[in-house]
Amino acid sequence: MDSLWRLGPLGLVVASAVIVNCGYVASNLYGFPEAISLILIPCTLVLCLGWFLRDMKRTIVSSLAVILLSALLMQLSLTTPVLFGIFEDLYSVRAFIYTVFVRVMRYAIATTIFVLTTALVAGLAFE
Repeated sequence: MDSLWRLGPLGLVVASAVIVNCGYVASNLYGFPEAISLILIPCTLVLCLGWFLRDMKRTIVSSLAVILLSALLMQLSLTTPVLFGIFEDLYSVRAFIYTVFVRVMRYAIATTIFVLTTALVAGLAFE
C-alpha cells in the first residue's frame, strides 16, 4: 500500500504534463487562446497538485517536474513532422526544429514564473 501512495504524486505529475501538452498543442494547431494554455491550465493543475500533496516542498518540486516533462512532451509532439519525414530538406528541418525549440523554451520560461507563484500560494494555503 505504501508503494501505491508513492506512485500517486508521480501519476499526478505525468497526467498534468500530458494535459498541459494537449492544451499547448491545441493552441498551436487549432488557434486555441495561448494565454489559457500558457497560464490557466498549468496554474489550475498546480493548485490541484498542492491540494493533493498538502506539502509546499513537494508541490514546488512536482510543479517543476510538470514543467520539465511537459516541455519534453511538447518538443516531441511538435517535431513529429520531422520524425515522420514530412520535411525532407535539410535546411527546412533545421529551421523547423529551431523554431519549435524556441517556442518550447519560451513556453517553459513563461510558465515557470506563473506556476512557481501558484505553487507557493498553494503550498502556503494548504500547509
